[in-house]
Amino acid sequence: MSRGNLFLAGLLWIVIAILVIYPLSFLVIESFKISGSDNFGISNYIEFFKDAYYLKTFANTLALSAAVLITTTIFGVPLAYILARYRQRGKTILTALTLLPIVLPAFAGVFAFIIFFGKYGTLNLVLMEIGLIEKPVNFIYGFHGLVFIQSLHMLPFIVLSLSAGFTNIDPSFEEAAEVEGASGFWRFITVSLPLCAPTYLAGGVIVFLWPFTDWLTPLILGQVDFLPSVAYINIAYHFTDLHRKYMGIVAVVVSSVVCIFLFLLARRWVEKRKYTGLSKGTTSEGRIIEPGPVMKIWAYIYMIFIAVLVLLIPIVLGLSSFSRRWVFEPLPTYWTLDNYRVILTETPLLIKNSFLFSGVALAFGVIFGLPAAYIIVRTKVPGKNALDFIITLMLAFPGMAVGVSYLLAFWENIPLATHWIIMPLALFARRLPYFLRMAHSSYLQLDISLEEASEVSGAGKIRTFMSISLPLLLKGVLVGVVMFFIMAFQEISTAIFLYRGGWETMPIGIYLNWHRGMEFGIAAAMAFLMIVITFVLLLIISRVSGNVLRAAWGSDNK
Repeated sequence: MSRGNLFLAGLLWIVIAILVIYPLSFLVIESFKISGSDNFGISNYIEFFKDAYYLKTFANTLALSAAVLITTTIFGVPLAYILARYRQRGKTILTALTLLPIVLPAFAGVFAFIIFFGKYGTLNLVLMEIGLIEKPVNFIYGFHGLVFIQSLHMLPFIVLSLSAGFTNIDPSFEEAAEVEGASGFWRFITVSLPLCAPTYLAGGVIVFLWPFTDWLTPLILGQVDFLPSVAYINIAYHFTDLHRKYMGIVAVVVSSVVCIFLFLLARRWVEKRKYTGLSKGTTSEGRIIEPGPVMKIWAYIYMIFIAVLVLLIPIVLGLSSFSRRWVFEPLPTYWTLDNYRVILTETPLLIKNSFLFSGVALAFGVIFGLPAAYIIVRTKVPGKNALDFIITLMLAFPGMAVGVSYLLAFWENIPLATHWIIMPLALFARRLPYFLRMAHSSYLQLDISLEEASEVSGAGKIRTFMSISLPLLLKGVLVGVVMFFIMAFQEISTAIFLYRGGWETMPIGIYLNWHRGMEFGIAAAMAFLMIVITFVLLLIISRVSGNVLRAAWGSDNK
């Protein structure tokens, strides 16, 4: 074990201690503080679990999580199977459309669906005009609307995880089932699907945890009786009522604990149930099935159906962005470029901040992520698994928890919160797992003998990394870079607690325009611009990722 590896691991741990462990510990400590005194105790937690309203919000959030998981599973299983097993024209663009919701701000979809499915939205107005209905139908407001919007947003996690599972199944298992007489649907139910259980759970747990982190979607739909929404309201709007503030912090901690517990439980279950085939017949593309004409048509219909739902978001926001008013009309009738003039000439700072903060966070992520992936995969340094565990655990922390903890930890003793650097640092801590998973997966796919041959030839570790490892890791690194940037670019849950005047990003600008009741066209223009940027980057991921993206989110990602 070289001193260089130990020194590098030590530096990585220092960064994690300062930017992850230290601020989150402040959040926990603050939750035990008793309002109106300098004392600490568990009275806040006792009150939380004795209060019927807080218990109701907790139960509502659990019910929403279960409904979202069931819905994404029902729609995600056939979609993942089609994308993994069928070789069809247009598959790249359909895959990109399927993955698009995961990297879009969830609230952008809410705004679009309110315009289209709202009480006097496009769909209701069209149905009333043609005489199919007399009164508007409630398509979107209520629990069912929350399930629909959050399920569409989280569908890519299920699709990615199951696609990885279907691709990695040893063909000999399914072939053996076919020899025994099982084929088609029965083979899928009894062989293929059970073998994908570990990878399904890897994505399913992230889907289940999302309602415990999403505070904005319920607020926009007027549904506040959910744990993250109540936490946000208590912290953001009751800063003069210290008791309400502390109860909001308790709600954040409770949400975080639930997320961490379920994440750890799922991880442990996945690690115990890994299936390894003895055959070497699996290719990187997996087993390809040529569907019959009827099945191929149905597959296209299903993929197009999902794609249309996804495309409603950019289409509706795009139309809104070129209109100053869209009220009681199926389509806007007044068109203008003023919205883009405003955001490009009067508020260019939001665009600049989004790229600056995301770019700086990305630089931190690459500088930290590549050495971290190397330590985790290529060395036997003590504590490497713990390092991987803590970084990956950030996936389970609600963005609100990160934002509040940074505000508490870096305000007085270490006054970073008074400087703009706090924004990229928080984005770095929040989104680091996305880059690390890609770099980790790329290292696993890189044959170590190539690096060993270079070192045997006299090249040092740095030269070996620059001349051998990095060029071979480039595809995975590029995917990680793009994925990290996209996720940092659209982050709001963390940034909303940290921004000050002049630090607003595009997601914050969208939220503020909605919250202040200003013209929606400007917010729509910002959202549409974000969608265009994101979709271009997502096409790059879809084109260059190969199986890197699926491997990163499969079950075997220790």
